[in-house]
Amino acid sequence: MPYQATIEQRRHRKRGGGRRPGTRGGVFRQKITDADRILATVLSQRNLCDQQTLADLFGVSRGTIRNAIEDVRPLLEQDPYIPTLAERRFTTAADVLASVTRDSETPC
Repeated sequence: MPYQATIEQRRHRKRGGGRRPGTRGGVFRQKITDADRILATVLSQRNLCDQQTLADLFGVSRGTIRNAIEDVRPLLEQDPYIPTLAERRFTTAADVLASVTRDSETPC
């Protein structure tokens, strides 16, 4: 799977080599799902809100969001599709959630 290979390549570069003996070999459970990591990256690319607001939305740290974006962005950039910028930039997670709730109640 290209996603996992890309993540491992980035971690290899950060470590400056292979995994050290005695380490757990990446068995740590991810704080957010792969689908959430992709969604957070797309929302970031659309400039919907800043990384801290994304962290608040997903209930994780800003570093987790930053790592997700660093992992997923190269894969999304392989596709020629460029996401459109959001019409509005939100400053808080509550604003984003209120907008989603409001938009879902509007009939098509």
